[in-house]
Amino acid sequence: MSTDGKWYAVAPDLQVAGASAQLYVVICVTNIGRRPVQWMGWGAKLRKAKDGKSSFVMIPHMLPRVLKEGDWHSEYTDDLSLVDDNTKKITIWDSSGKCWYLSRRSLNELRKESKQFKLQA
Repeated sequence: MSTDGKWYAVAPDLQVAGASAQLYVVICVTNIGRRPVQWMGWGAKLRKAKDGKSSFVMIPHMLPRVLKEGDWHSEYTDDLSLVDDNTKKITIWDSSGKCWYLSRRSLNELRKESKQFKLQA
């Protein structure tokens, strides 16, 4: 958190005085359409069921949230199991039930980055 009370993010390998070593997964959503969208939640679908469940929902910090044209919002979690090898898709959904998924390439890059910084910690 900066001196003015706003959150900010830096590369995990950048040393910042007073910064936590805790890693987070941050998802940023931008409404590129012309109509408002109400972002309701986010979560993941799993390759193999865990404890009898094939998906899970992340507990949001500031959702639901209406995103007008060009608006954006970020949510985060310290639950790094979101990017383990059992995660098939990371998804967000709106109030109408429409879902959007993180691309497979982006998910693989996120996994790679997560493993890299877990080893450094």
